[in-house]
Amino acid sequence: MKKSLIALAVLATAGTAFAQSSVTLSGDIDFGYFSYTAGGATKTTAKGFASDTSEIAINVTEDLGGGLKLAGRLGLEGMARGYGTGPTDQRITLSGGFGSLMMGSIEIGNGIRGLAQAGAPVNNMEGEILGAATLNDIIKYTSPDMSGFKLSASHTEAVGGDAAGVGYAGLNDGEARAITVGVDYAAGPLKAKLDYSKYSEAAFNNRYRVAAQYDLGVVVLGAGYEDRNFVASASGDQKKTMLGVSAPIGAATTVGAVWIKSQDKGAGSRTGYAVGVSYSLSKRTSLGANFAQWESAENVANKSSKTKIVLSHSF
Repeated sequence: MKKSLIALAVLATAGTAFAQSSVTLSGDIDFGYFSYTAGGATKTTAKGFASDTSEIAINVTEDLGGGLKLAGRLGLEGMARGYGTGPTDQRITLSGGFGSLMMGSIEIGNGIRGLAQAGAPVNNMEGEILGAATLNDIIKYTSPDMSGFKLSASHTEAVGGDAAGVGYAGLNDGEARAITVGVDYAAGPLKAKLDYSKYSEAAFNNRYRVAAQYDLGVVVLGAGYEDRNFVASASGDQKKTMLGVSAPIGAATTVGAVWIKSQDKGAGSRTGYAVGVSYSLSKRTSLGANFAQWESAENVANKSSKTKIVLSHSF
């Protein structure tokens, strides 16, 4: 670990030797108290002190001339004793007057949460009610800004090993793949997005998502909706709705809440909510606390819940 950190530090300082390129380090350090109760027919609870998502990343930028720029990122997470350190996002982006082209192996979170959560300092509910984040190889084009609108198109493949060890997702015909087209809008207090995905694998057929966020100054409101269609008629549609709100209290405190509902044909409906508060000790250091509760299945006897109280610093 010490050798790895020394190597990262050398790379971070090496960028100063190049006139048009730079290498910097970024990341976060956190620690706190966690409590998790798994609901169902019976309750089981685990609680104690731990690190959350401490990670470190190498960020690369280079001016290629002619209006072209290159940016890249490599990351490691689990940067604490007893935690298996592993890779996070690896991506490289070429940008210019044409827009941007991003390629990499990244974690993709639920598409409606970014806007629907409205900046609320809460559990993101991915894997609880919303779909869990997935690991994907991706190539994505994003157009230049056109009066607040940006168009995008991407090809994604589920990350998975293959016998040849080439690529991670290029050779296995059984991997989930999707083509997604979308439009994003951001101007003034309003942000919105709409996208459509077509899958080429056994389980899913297509999906569309829409989300929006509006900043009223005293409060931020968010909403999102997702509809995923399965190939098997028995599975039908999977619909998810998310509503969020956040509000500043003074200069350093933010409070917020979200509500989520999932409706699955054949599996019924489930709901959940999360509330939280964040207090900024500085521009980069904060103390946060949040609580979430959700149904792991329709009409479950005992609901699941999660509590976090975390001190974190980003750099």
